[in-house]
Amino acid sequence: MPYINGIKQRLLLPMKLKRHFFTLSFLFLIAACTSSPFTELNSRNNFQLEQGSSFKIQVNKDLLPVEMDPILIENLGEAAKEYLIGTGYQFTQDASLTIDVSVTSKDKIKYDDFRFYYGYPMYRSYRYEPDRISSVPEFFLRISVKDDTSDKTLWTGLTKWRKGSSYAPVDLPSAELLVENLLANL
Repeated sequence: MPYINGIKQRLLLPMKLKRHFFTLSFLFLIAACTSSPFTELNSRNNFQLEQGSSFKIQVNKDLLPVEMDPILIENLGEAAKEYLIGTGYQFTQDASLTIDVSVTSKDKIKYDDFRFYYGYPMYRSYRYEPDRISSVPEFFLRISVKDDTSDKTLWTGLTKWRKGSSYAPVDLPSAELLVENLLANL
């Protein structure tokens, strides 16, 4: 009898691990497919852009950070223009609505203090290697809808990414995807 129980346990354990593996793989797949970049939205009086409205694009290239490629900001402005034209809005240079596209950067300070994570660091000299402080540049894209006649911002959207992330707009298709994620809420 113990012989049969041992066989059953050896056969059932791999089947149980397979079931958990497929369950965890399925949950990971769902989580990966439903992730989206950081988005922050705000509007005045629940503003909605009317169908067929005319707009113009203003790209903020004057205050561009040094780390940013100027071609990237032009791609973002072009992606915003193409998205809005594709959804039924009209682009004209003398429109009263301005779509303002601006990009800024900010350094996020990362502090690594290994003394508290791993106990007493045997292989670390405090005299020659102080606590590690590093900065990670974060880039912010803000798209705003401004009314030129009343000089007020009606809608604004913000997203951010880090260099090398999957949401970084390194080429025109990824710039279109990032802009579409913001303007879909307009």
